[in-house]
Amino acid sequence: MQRIALRSTLMTIVVLVMLVTPASSDGPGRGESDRTMELIGAVLNTGSSSAQYGYISSISGITGIFAESPANESTALLTFYSDTTTLRVINHGPLRIVNREGTMTVYFHDKPGADFANPESFRGGMPVMVSTLRHQVVLDTTTNQFTTFFVNTVKSSAGLTIAGRHHDLGKPGQTFRMMVFGRPSTSGPGQFVIAGYTARMDAP
Repeated sequence: MQRIALRSTLMTIVVLVMLVTPASSDGPGRGESDRTMELIGAVLNTGSSSAQYGYISSISGITGIFAESPANESTALLTFYSDTTTLRVINHGPLRIVNREGTMTVYFHDKPGADFANPESFRGGMPVMVSTLRHQVVLDTTTNQFTTFFVNTVKSSAGLTIAGRHHDLGKPGQTFRMMVFGRPSTSGPGQFVIAGYTARMDAP
């Protein structure tokens, strides 16, 4: 991500994440490794710190994750916030490789109202899953396109109840992997859009 140690960068993100739930939570035929989540949010880099925050726009097997229409950050019941710290930056020709570690938390909001103008609003709810993470960013400084590979390990999971049904997003010790791709956005200077996917959830 561009000039990580030199200036703050705001990035709009759309991320696809695979998580796990017991088959009994969502009915017959759904295994523990096929839960997926779609997330939309932003990333703010400030010096050696990087915060990623936003809302969950879709989870397979769970409906009713928005309080009302339209479906956006202000009506989302589930949000996420990640705190990460840069460990090192390696320049290799036109590539810049960045490693970070940190923690990602998913929150349940009984009173939605997150606002991208206020990053802290995305962690105002009740934590329902916490994971530690490490990611590697590979930035092509010529094109400003990049990929980021995440490995998350679930630390704790309280689960959540929506419309009278309990759902677990993961189990302590399980890991999920996420790859995201990004490039500069046309919406303004210093902004990027990214989209990604994950592999299956590993057993603890």
